Amino acid sequence: MPPRTDVAAEGNFLVPNGTFFAELIIFVIVLGVIWFIVVPPIRKVLADREERVAATAANTKEAKDVFAEADERYQTALTKARAEAAEIRNEARAEGRAILEELRNEAQQQADEIVAESAAQLRAQADQVSAELREAVEPLAQTLADRVVGGDRHAGTGAGHQTGRASS
Repeated sequence: MPPRTDVAAEGNFLVPNGTFFAELIIFVIVLGVIWFIVVPPIRKVLADREERVAATAANTKEAKDVFAEADERYQTALTKARAEAAEIRNEARAEGRAILEELRNEAQQQADEIVAESAAQLRAQADQVSAELREAVEPLAQTLADRVVGGDRHAGTGAGHQTGRASS
């Protein structure tokens, strides 16, 4: 028996039938819905995200610039503060040396004054002792001279001299 041609045409999948066109129309409708309803919000979200990333990058760059400027100002201020501190230390050392020198000079003056005063007191005491010794030695020298020279010339005064000598 010869094969049937009408059955063979029904089984051939290459020949389009109504289901293919119906599926194609449904696919185009779904594609249109997705393209016009779903894709625009996604594009908007992606665009917003790109804008935020760009803004964040710009803020980051600006923050880096501000930080670099602040760090430079900090380093400059730190260098200036160190220089001022060194200058203040040097001035304090110079003032300290000046004060020490002044105190040394004052101490030397006071020592010189004390030495001069002590020397004057010692001279005054030496003069006083010398005067007292002269007063005490003069009568003794007179008595001794009288004895050596004249013997009994002042016989009555000899006892007085002995009394004076005993009291000295």
